[in-house]
Amino acid sequence: MRNIIKNYSKNLIHFFSYAIRSLLNSFNERAVYYFFEALRKSSQKNPNSQLLTEFKIYPKKPKRLFPVIPEIKDTFIILQGPILDQSFVQDSVDWYRSCGIENIIVSTNDSNININKVEVVTIPKSSIKGLGNENNHIRTTRSALDQIPEDKLVIKTRSDMRIYSELALANIPLKHNQYLSTKTLDGKRLGCISNNSVISKINNISDHFYVARCSQLRKMFSLNEREINATLKEIDLNDDNLFRRPTDGTWMMKSTKRTFIYTEFYGEQFLFNSFRKNCLKNDFSEKRIINKLDYIDSLSRYIQIIKDCIYIVDPDELDLYWLKKNISTLPSDYNNKYQNPKPLAGMRLTSLNWLSLIYDDKYEEKIFKFLDSLDDDEPLF
Repeated sequence: MRNIIKNYSKNLIHFFSYAIRSLLNSFNERAVYYFFEALRKSSQKNPNSQLLTEFKIYPKKPKRLFPVIPEIKDTFIILQGPILDQSFVQDSVDWYRSCGIENIIVSTNDSNININKVEVVTIPKSSIKGLGNENNHIRTTRSALDQIPEDKLVIKTRSDMRIYSELALANIPLKHNQYLSTKTLDGKRLGCISNNSVISKINNISDHFYVARCSQLRKMFSLNEREINATLKEIDLNDDNLFRRPTDGTWMMKSTKRTFIYTEFYGEQFLFNSFRKNCLKNDFSEKRIINKLDYIDSLSRYIQIIKDCIYIVDPDELDLYWLKKNISTLPSDYNNKYQNPKPLAGMRLTSLNWLSLIYDDKYEEKIFKFLDSLDDDEPLF
């Protein structure tokens, strides 16, 4: 009964919040702008305030300000995933084309879509049910990559995201070519984003955004689809650690030291372990389930891969906008109900923390000391 009342109250609050937002928007979008502006000024002027408030307002149809950089014309961009808002995807296509990207592929499971000036690849949903949406992610991305020459540079992103910074977008090829690696097959690092990426959870590199040669991404996505029951049979967790997300039924796992023995649970972990196996000169992949006593050794190997084989981009660098409504903030410090109130500042894999791992000899030791101070079931972030 207590949970029913709690869920009812939560839904009621969400309803009133939505109603208030709708009222404000129908009244005038300008009122929303003035409200945030007043909030920002108030937090600055109030000597008792502990907050610094900032906000961004994006135009639905951005306009290009700078000349097109020629290097971007030979780059491909993949918009992968469900089409939540067809006009948003069309505007993203138009925006990328105006920035000089001529090769754009929309890859989705959705049919009956009408998007112009772009190649649309429609793939039926997988008949194999996975833990989340990883099987459809693999199928749609792989189908898009099959349309691209192996030697071309690919920016793989999501259909519900948009890169607003034209300079950051145009400079991706230049930036990518600067990041070399002696361990990858093509001599280049894999470009990744810091959204939801974690240093202490092995293989937890966000799958929202990748930059790599097509040949590299094809190897990374050369995975067999996995079946939910077969995967869950390998997992020995009590009900307190394994749960289903109420919004879509996706299986989730609490982030504690006890659950960090699983290195392929989430789809992004599944993919990054494939990168470690298929895209490097040697097989550096991790076992799907490691022994608790081997965690620090496995984490150390993972950190070495982070140092040597990838580079990290923050969403703020790209002015990345996410259409998804149930995520309140994009960067690497978003909260959930299991968050540790006092995590180590460097636990999230931001661009700054990636650089710290490379250039600060004591940074890795700080992470291990922090982990050593935690109980097995203490929420990590």
